[in-house]
Amino acid sequence: MDDDPSAARLHVIARRKSWLAKVIAEPLFIHAIRMNIAYVSRLFPRWNTHVDGSPAYNTNVYIELWQRQDLLVRAGLTRALVSRFLNLGNREIRNQFRNPNRLVCAVLSRFLEEKKPEVTCVATLAGHSSDVYSVAFHPTEPLLATGSWDNTAKLWRFSADGSEATCVATLPEHIHWVYSVAFHPTMPLLATSSYDKTAKLWHFSADRTTANCVATLEGHCSSVFSVAFHPTAPLLATGSYDNTVMLWRFSPDGTTATCVATLEGHSSYVYSVAFHPTAPLLATGSADYTAKLWLLSADGSAATCIATLEGHSYNVFSVAFHPTLPLLATGSWDETVKLWRFSADGSEATCVATLGHSNSVVSVAFHPTAPLLATSSYDKTVKLWRFSADGSGATCVATLAGHSDSVYSVAFHPTAPLLATGSCDKTVMLWR
Repeated sequence: MDDDPSAARLHVIARRKSWLAKVIAEPLFIHAIRMNIAYVSRLFPRWNTHVDGSPAYNTNVYIELWQRQDLLVRAGLTRALVSRFLNLGNREIRNQFRNPNRLVCAVLSRFLEEKKPEVTCVATLAGHSSDVYSVAFHPTEPLLATGSWDNTAKLWRFSADGSEATCVATLPEHIHWVYSVAFHPTMPLLATSSYDKTAKLWHFSADRTTANCVATLEGHCSSVFSVAFHPTAPLLATGSYDNTVMLWRFSPDGTTATCVATLEGHSSYVYSVAFHPTAPLLATGSADYTAKLWLLSADGSAATCIATLEGHSYNVFSVAFHPTLPLLATGSWDETVKLWRFSADGSEATCVATLGHSNSVVSVAFHPTAPLLATSSYDKTVKLWRFSADGSGATCVATLAGHSDSVYSVAFHPTAPLLATGSCDKTVMLWR
C-alpha cells in the first residue's frame, strides 16, 4: 500500500477523518448539546483563548470539516442542518473561516435551538397503591422521593442510567394523602406535606436507606398542599388550603421548626410554593387564578407581596423559577402554561409566552442547564418545551405519552439526563 500513492492518500484521509471525528467533532458537539445556547456562546471565547493557534482551531481543519460533512453527521447533527450551515457561498465561507469559531458556534446554537430531544422511558416504578402526586430528586445522591395518596412517601435508589430503581424506604407517618415532597439542598432532610394538615421533616440515615420523622409542623388549619426548602437559609415554605403560606425556621439538625411568618394575600387555596435559587423571592400559585411574588426580609422572618400575576382564567396549580434567567413558569387548570419575565427586584412581571395542553396543567419544572421546560397535565402527557434565549417564545420539542392517567408531577434530575414523572396511574416513570 505504501507504493500506491492513491492508496496512501486514501489512508491519510481515512486517518484524518477518524481523528477529526473522535478528537474534535464528536466530543465538541456531544458536550455542547448538553448545554444551553447562552452557556455555549460564553464557553467558546474561553476555549479560543486557551487553545488559540492549536491544530484544533486551524482553518484547514474547519475547511476539512466543511468538505467532510459526514463527520458532523456522525457527531450527532442531522444532514439537513449541516447542509444549512455549511453549504455556504464562497464569500460567506471565507468570511466565516476568518474566525473558525463563528461557524461552529452558529451550528451549535441553531442545533441546540432546533434539535428535538430523544426521550425514552427507561424505568417504571410500581409500589404505591394510589395516585403518585409528587416526585423529587435528591440533589446529589441517586435517590428519588415520591408522595402518594396511599398516605405514604417512598425513597427509591436508582442506577446511574436510571434503568433500575429499588424502593429502599417507605415513610408511613402521615394519616392522609401525601401531596408534596422536597429534599433539602444540602442537609440530610426530606419534607413532606399532607391532607392531614401537617408537614413533616425526615432525617436520613448515613447510608440513605432509612428516614425517621424528626419534626411535625402543625399550624395550618387545612390541607398542606406544597412544601419547598429555601436554597441557603434554614427555612421551609408551606402552602395550604387555608389560603395562607407559612415560613418555618428549623434547627440545624431539623428536629424543631417554628413558624416565623404567615403570608396572607391569596383569596383561595395555595397550591404551590417555590423559592428563587438566588434572589430573596418566593412565588406562590393559587386557586384565586393568580400567582404572587413575595420579597423576603433579610432574616427570612417576614415577606411582602410585591407583585400579583394575573392572566390565567382558572386555578394556578404550579409555579417554578428558572435557575438563572428572570423567568417564572406557571401551570394552570385553564390548560395553559405561562412564562413571566420579572424585573430585577421582582416588583413587575410580564407574561411573555403562553403554552398549551389539551387539559389542566398540574406541574411545571425548568431544566437545570438546558433551555427546556417540562409540563405535565391531566391529558396524560408530559411536554418538553424549548424556549428562546429571552424566554419570549417556546416550542414543544417532545410529548411523552406513557402514563395511562393524569400526570401530576414532573422533576428534572439536577445533573443527570433524567426526568421523573408521577401519575394517577399509581406509577412513577423515569425518562432518559
